[in-house]
Amino acid sequence: MVKGISLFFSDWRSKLSLFIRTLSLSQRVKGTFIVSFCVFCGLSLLVIFAATKGTEDYIFEKQLSRAVTQFRQHYANRHTFLFPAGMTAYASFADIPPSLAIYIGKSAPGIYELEHPGEEDFHYAIAVMPDNVLYYFIYDVNDVEISESLERMMMQIIFASFTLFIFLFFLVFHLVLKRSMAPMFTLIEQVKKNGDTPGARFVSDYKYQDDEIGLLNKTLVEHAQRIEAFVQREREFTSFASHELRTPVTVIKGVNELLKLHCETNPDLTKPLARLDRAVNSMEDMISVLLELAREEGAGETELATIATIVQEIMQAFEGQAEKNGKTLSLHMTSYTSETISRVNGLIVMGNLVRNAIQHSTGADIELCVTGCAFRVTNTLQADQQHSVEFFSGVEQGYGLGKIIVERICRQQNWHYTQRVEAGKITATIRFFSHI
Repeated sequence: MVKGISLFFSDWRSKLSLFIRTLSLSQRVKGTFIVSFCVFCGLSLLVIFAATKGTEDYIFEKQLSRAVTQFRQHYANRHTFLFPAGMTAYASFADIPPSLAIYIGKSAPGIYELEHPGEEDFHYAIAVMPDNVLYYFIYDVNDVEISESLERMMMQIIFASFTLFIFLFFLVFHLVLKRSMAPMFTLIEQVKKNGDTPGARFVSDYKYQDDEIGLLNKTLVEHAQRIEAFVQREREFTSFASHELRTPVTVIKGVNELLKLHCETNPDLTKPLARLDRAVNSMEDMISVLLELAREEGAGETELATIATIVQEIMQAFEGQAEKNGKTLSLHMTSYTSETISRVNGLIVMGNLVRNAIQHSTGADIELCVTGCAFRVTNTLQADQQHSVEFFSGVEQGYGLGKIIVERICRQQNWHYTQRVEAGKITATIRFFSHI
């Protein structure tokens, strides 16, 4: 039984904790204050009620004690004593009305409250007279104290007033909390606008300067200024890097064009110059893609080409490397009217997949497949490689930057990249439109 109760409370605490974590800051403040205020007011009402009843009983007992003392003095002097209204003295226990005597019993001398089960309220005293005779004094306070019915009515009025007071207080508290949280929501909106709108700035002359929100705003302004300065330096560096990287490539391309003029007299230069031309073009494309990835702004206008055209260009570029590594590239197309994508980004992404397949495949056949909006590369793996899908090295020499650049470009272009290992083969797939 105890274990069941413990499990119940443990489950209840976990559910309460989970519910609290779903609340916002203002909701938590409201909930904590409401519960605390209700408990405080409830305890205050109990204390006030107990203090009122205790004060009332103390007054009755004090009146009864004073009457007993005066009666003892008159009893010693053989004088007649006139009791206050509602107070009666009995010279023996047998004289007490039976309906009250059963609740008095054999009590010691003193002043007590009669534990009567009904709504009637009595106080009684047992005193020893100078001749050692016990006298019993009963004080009927029903006519002077608040009746039970009136007490219940007063409690109902107090409870209704208390409920109305709580409602009004919570309404005022809600308005005050909303007003006090207004700077926070203003700051949140400001941060959102700053993040969504290019070139937006924080308001440095924030009107809440003397509180925690003003301090937070000042900190965010300083942080945003540092980020803006960093972004500006990055843009300047990217601009300089773009110029410095493209200049030697342009020089190499110009020299290569001059060398091509001698191909008629020296045919042996044709093949190496063609290879150099492809390498320079590939380098130029890679520089453009890397600089584009480094910029925060969206990409500008780029050359477009169909997936099929790009794959055929990749086949031509990598057939020599595949043969040198003892591999064979085979291309399967379901349609030559494939989707149009950015040519440079497509070359980089699909070229990296083909290059890694050539480097890591343990079989001779590497299959390239083009369907309407997807490109797949399939090759075999060694037994110790089949447990891992991530076969990209990421540190290849040359332009094979591996999985990192593939994922970055796919994320920027809204393409979907996946890998799957099945039956000793790995298939890398690029879906060029995420809604498919």
